[in-house]
Amino acid sequence: MNEGYRAFFGFEREPFPSDPGLKDILETEDIKGVCSRFDYAVRLGAIGLVTGEIGSGKSTALRYAASRLHPSEYRSISITAACGSLLEMYRMLLGQMGVETSSSSRAFLPGRIRHEICALVCEKKMKVVLR
Repeated sequence: MNEGYRAFFGFEREPFPSDPGLKDILETEDIKGVCSRFDYAVRLGAIGLVTGEIGSGKSTALRYAASRLHPSEYRSISITAACGSLLEMYRMLLGQMGVETSSSSRAFLPGRIRHEICALVCEKKMKVVLR
């Protein structure tokens, strides 16, 4: 939103950001439904799928649900759907875990991901949630 609109309507900030803060998310019945299904899948160690139209709030609902996980017990890793290659997805996953790599080896990167997840699970006793 440009400054003219903000000034005209008296807004101090963007009223509808694409990535709202957790405190700004309205807990609707739809959000509660995603949260309960997310919690259920996490408890089971299962795989869940959230679908919907572009802009319907899928990522926001998952981010909200993941924010309720205790940070000392869970490591939530966000994966954004992209049209990129498998290598880009591997690099994105490692980047989300705080590991930078310049490797482009399809043999090396999955092993590094496995190593990082095993370190979280075995050494830090954390549960990893991909969202």
